[in-house]
Amino acid sequence: MYAGIVVLLLFQAGLPAVPSPAADDLRRGKNSFDRGEYGRAIEILRPLLYPEIRLESEGQIVQAYRMLGVAELFQGQSDAAAQEFRKLLQVRPTYRFDPLLDPPQVVDLFNGVLRAHEAEVASLEAKQREAARARQRDREQCEKLRAGPAVIEKRFGRNSFAINFVPFGAGQFQNGQRGKGWAFLAAQAGLATISVGAFAANFALYGAQPKRRCRYDTGAIPCPPGAIDHTDENRSRWLLRSQVASGAAFFVAVAWGIADALTYYRPETPLEPPGQPTARVPRLLPVLAGDALGPGLYFRF
Repeated sequence: MYAGIVVLLLFQAGLPAVPSPAADDLRRGKNSFDRGEYGRAIEILRPLLYPEIRLESEGQIVQAYRMLGVAELFQGQSDAAAQEFRKLLQVRPTYRFDPLLDPPQVVDLFNGVLRAHEAEVASLEAKQREAARARQRDREQCEKLRAGPAVIEKRFGRNSFAINFVPFGAGQFQNGQRGKGWAFLAAQAGLATISVGAFAANFALYGAQPKRRCRYDTGAIPCPPGAIDHTDENRSRWLLRSQVASGAAFFVAVAWGIADALTYYRPETPLEPPGQPTARVPRLLPVLAGDALGPGLYFRF
């Protein structure tokens, strides 16, 4: 009874495990191989691999196939040695003999097997690389799970309701609709430029009231109605029409932009994560002009 308790305590204390019989046979086979007793090595190593593999680790299996193949080659069994080398490559496709350390006949036979089954070896290498990548992904996933759930930071910026009533696409830029913002900016700026340009040209060329001239000199006699030149008056009228039409289109575009901005307005807009540039939107800011402080519109694109 006490002996059983002592054995149990020793087992729980974490003492080294007793080597398995297969490991002992592998060690005995290696000793015979190192002494050049290749027949004896074959008798010990073959039962470790056939009819089923009794070894536990990949390193032990590779070592057994290597020694068995070399021993059979030195025993004059080239076909059997080639078969063992092929099994070795199936277990570890990247294995190679060293031409400087291993016998030339072993290296030549192994390289011949490698060339004969090159496609199979390449396929096995690709599968092993994919398996290694899958194991790496699994380890990374396990590390992430052990580290706990990831913290996702979301930032929001508050939007000004007054920006919706500012022309030139300000509301669209604030809503994050940059394409429509540029479209409204270009359209409204173009219409405003045409209207203001027509007004300025009309006033600069013809003043507040276009002058009427006679088509020919009548001296002191007033110009007859049929001889009055209406060219300047007509040109001024066309400039006035262009001014009014483009101005009306400008206000229609402004009203359209305000309605669109109000439709898609959100009190808050998600911002980019820290470290990335935030959305650049127009802001109403106080502006100092001379000695007077007043509201101004600040644009960033």
